[in-house]
Amino acid sequence: MNEPYFQKYLRRAAGHTDPIAELRKQYLEFQSWAESVSFESTTITHPPYTWTFTEVLSHIIDTERVFSFRAFWLARGSSEPLPSFNEHEFARNACARDVGWLKLLEEFKTVRASSLSLFENLPSQAWKRSGIVASYHMDVTMLCGMIFGHVDHHFEILRSRLESTCAS
Repeated sequence: MNEPYFQKYLRRAAGHTDPIAELRKQYLEFQSWAESVSFESTTITHPPYTWTFTEVLSHIIDTERVFSFRAFWLARGSSEPLPSFNEHEFARNACARDVGWLKLLEEFKTVRASSLSLFENLPSQAWKRSGIVASYHMDVTMLCGMIFGHVDHHFEILRSRLESTCAS
């Protein structure tokens, strides 16, 4: 059986002893990098990729919202399973190209602040509460790690895409 898709995100968070501090640090690093990206770079696709930087940032925001909601759901003790989500459907319906890079950066700031507020205010026992999410058994700690790992995954790709464009 293939490993669950989210394991690649959890591996990126492995070894971090203070997940809240890591989320805060990651946001600052991403924001600093993102503010230096030219508008032109955010509106084109870089083959073999099919999304612009703007669409990737919108996807990052959507996914963080979903993962944070899942963490909230489990942290509050709900036992109802949560469904998966179709990232391509979300991206298509987000119309990120119409929103723009700078507005999405502001939205990411707000979403990350919300995630941080959630995790900072969780009682200690909530971190290990668990349930079924997208047909997998998960807990709040895993979902926090998945938020970090998902952004880290896309941040690495975006930096690499920009570097290869600049080198051309």
